[in-house]
Amino acid sequence: MNYLAHLYLSDDAPLAVVGNLMSDFIKGRDRLYHMPVDLQRGIMLHRFVDSYTDHHPVVHQCIRRISAKWGWYSGIIIDVYFDHLLAREWGRYSIVPLREYCDLTHHILRDYWDQLDDDMREMASRLIANDRLMSYYELQGIEEALRSISQLLTVRMPRHPIQLHEAIPDLIEHHDGLQHEFNDFFPQLIEFATQKNRELEPLVVAC
Repeated sequence: MNYLAHLYLSDDAPLAVVGNLMSDFIKGRDRLYHMPVDLQRGIMLHRFVDSYTDHHPVVHQCIRRISAKWGWYSGIIIDVYFDHLLAREWGRYSIVPLREYCDLTHHILRDYWDQLDDDMREMASRLIANDRLMSYYELQGIEEALRSISQLLTVRMPRHPIQLHEAIPDLIEHHDGLQHEFNDFFPQLIEFATQKNRELEPLVVAC
């Protein structure tokens, strides 16, 4: 899942929200032992959600729709497109308007800026400045997100440049099927994340 879905699935505690966004910047478990409990919970939930999503048959079905052309990158593309599908049907899942929800997330990030490392601050700055979460409502926002991911991947693998934003026509072609499958999958993911939020225990009681 991508940013908007992870945030939606988060516990309401502000630090848990931050942890859900921070998870990709925290490798392994060692750093978690020294973090506040809610931050730990947000990071761990993000990882459980990713694992659940990666192994779900409906998600695999979505990936197969575009995998012939995009191969391994299909999973990344679908993750990002899921945020578009969630944004377009936000009223089905939340009574808080999407604009209000995005503004609240920005406010939380600013309030807990000192909890972020440099890489996370850079990401959060771009997320706020580009109004990234709200931008997912339009296809142009998804295209920009995929372009940004492509740039990061090319830096890591300069011999294999990729242009994920060129997948937009494929996503448009398969939109109806992907929307149907997302609406089948996402309620199951909500149920899973809700249960995990109840069960999660901190690795340590942070001081």
